[in-house]
Amino acid sequence: MSLEVEAYCNGTPISLEWLKINEAEIRDLVKEIIMRGASEIAQLAKTIVPVKTGRLRDSIQAYERVDGAVVLASAPYAAPVELGHVTHSGSFVFGRRFLSEAACQIIPAIAAKIEDCINQYLKGQTL
Repeated sequence: MSLEVEAYCNGTPISLEWLKINEAEIRDLVKEIIMRGASEIAQLAKTIVPVKTGRLRDSIQAYERVDGAVVLASAPYAAPVELGHVTHSGSFVFGRRFLSEAACQIIPAIAAKIEDCINQYLKGQTL
């Protein structure tokens, strides 16, 4: 007794062997899209962040990681500005959400680019 399974993506037959052969290339393409997206998030965050001295703005960078990318604001007061904080007098200052707002605006485009890239690749189109 045998069992045969066929998988299709947009009408293109896909096999496990095909996925194994092309995994590294697809992974590299997706990582490139993610890194470009992270750079876009960093650039947008720099336009949203409140600026007094420019130190916080200048600390916003995108870095490549093994599993993708990260956007980091490395100024020591980045988290209180992003998330909000309590002042010495006890009042609460609301966060300015410069990183999360930039991410919310850019991530849907990153996801769409990844989906488009994979679909083009599966159809055999040049990327």
